[in-house]
Amino acid sequence: MFRHHGPGRSPQENRVVASYLALVGGFVNSAGFVVIGTFTSHVTGNVGRLSNDLAGAQFGAAATALTMLVAFFSGALVASMVIESNFFGRNPAGYGVALLTEAVLLLLFMGAATLTPAAHPRLMDLEAAILCASMGMQNSLVTRLSGAVVRTTHLTGVLTDLGIEAGRWFRWWRVSLSERVRVKLAFGENPPERPSVPKAELLVTITVSFVAGAIAGAGLGVRLRHVAMVLPAVAVAALGVYALLQDREAE
Repeated sequence: MFRHHGPGRSPQENRVVASYLALVGGFVNSAGFVVIGTFTSHVTGNVGRLSNDLAGAQFGAAATALTMLVAFFSGALVASMVIESNFFGRNPAGYGVALLTEAVLLLLFMGAATLTPAAHPRLMDLEAAILCASMGMQNSLVTRLSGAVVRTTHLTGVLTDLGIEAGRWFRWWRVSLSERVRVKLAFGENPPERPSVPKAELLVTITVSFVAGAIAGAGLGVRLRHVAMVLPAVAVAALGVYALLQDREAE
């Protein structure tokens, strides 16, 4: 699962990793919002928040938003350095270490809640930065693994690509139907581009997994608060151990 990256990976390998980590991404994003009131698996909203705070001269709040952006970037940077470095040997080991580091960050998020008896604003900023760093790591490692084919911490690009694929399927279907009934239903001189079944399956898999993770994260976040994050931490750690075992089998 972690021995190949980029074009060398099969569609099935990408779907398995995508479904697993999209479930984690949706869970962390949703549970994090329930617990600390902030979405942490993507940066778009935080850029808007930063701009709005600066425009309103709310420099303290702007600094918090900037910290979250830096944390996400730092997580992505660290994951990339771990994977690209020769220190850990072959690729599976690098991915394993990056995944285990992400799991540690999720556990740190849980531990941070014990620092003060009440939800202090600065503590919540720290917790948000920790989750941003963990999601930055996940986005970086799965992007590197899949050759920029898979994203598992947000759905904006995924739904855009899914819309494009749906348009291709619709036009392909109209042309096929036109040929069968001998009635012109599709217009334009350019022949339709043949839709990609594996790509459509991948995009649907990511969407369904992310939404399922988000629903589970919201439900458990309400009931368990910070403790809910133990589930994605264990899931990511298990995947990291699997990657390390793959590295050993390759020796």
